[in-house]
Amino acid sequence: MNTGTSDEEEIKMLLKIRSDLERRRKKLEEEADDLGKALQEIDSLIVKEGFKKASPMQEKEPEAPAPGEPIPLKARDGALLGSLQIGEKDLKVWFDEKENLTVDTPPFQSFLIDRVLAGMRSSDEEKIGRGELSPEEALTFQVSTDEKRIIELSVQNYGGERRLQEIRSSLRWTLERMHEKPKTP
Repeated sequence: MNTGTSDEEEIKMLLKIRSDLERRRKKLEEEADDLGKALQEIDSLIVKEGFKKASPMQEKEPEAPAPGEPIPLKARDGALLGSLQIGEKDLKVWFDEKENLTVDTPPFQSFLIDRVLAGMRSSDEEKIGRGELSPEEALTFQVSTDEKRIIELSVQNYGGERRLQEIRSSLRWTLERMHEKPKTP
């Protein structure tokens, strides 16, 4: 009969170990979530702070343009790359035809679209899932092309001044890098 008691004690011990492991797993998952959020915030700050200082285009445009007034986007060498028009919740970027900037010209797709705008959209989708944002308020964007040449980028529901500044600085940096690349005929 002693074996029954020892089996019972062993099961209790295993249940306690299992319970401890489950608590530890949940704690690690919470910590991983917190680390993910911290990394997203750091990425946002890098985009916002790191790229805006490197771009002379920021110095060439007014700090607070009139709403709806097109803002020329120029390269360091003075070349017109496009224009930006900012609305209350939306913005549009028209790309200069002479520049022949394509969706394949780095870092347009890999940085501006996949990392910055898709990252913002993903963040909004998480907020929708938590009930913090309605689906109608989430950021969306669309790239209009003529074959591969970019004609227009529209962003709807950019989500406030902080995000607007992040998009503007990322756009400036991206356009400057694209302008530096050799052009295809």
